[in-house]
Amino acid sequence: MLKGLTDIKERTLHLTQKTFNTNQLHIWDIYHFGGYAKKTDELIEFINNSWRQYQLPLDFVYTGKAFYALIDNIKKDYFMKGSNILFIHTGGLQGNLSLPEHTLLF
Repeated sequence: MLKGLTDIKERTLHLTQKTFNTNQLHIWDIYHFGGYAKKTDELIEFINNSWRQYQLPLDFVYTGKAFYALIDNIKKDYFMKGSNILFIHTGGLQGNLSLPEHTLLF
């Protein structure tokens, strides 16, 4: 979720030594919410709604943005109906400690 990292696809292909079809790699680079560790009211509301609905704690630095991107693309029918989707929550909740108290519901 880095803003302005325009060559991430090329970097990824270089690191993986192009061991897969480039058409299989899709970068969603619009979900940075202003950049690293930046947030918007929309993102905070999404994180709180994820807690309300799923008891899924997310952070505003990484996993909240990644999960937002996933859910947004599901809503936009990006994935074929019936697809199995695995979202790996990588932790990182400590960034939430920098938020004012009661910003998040958990």
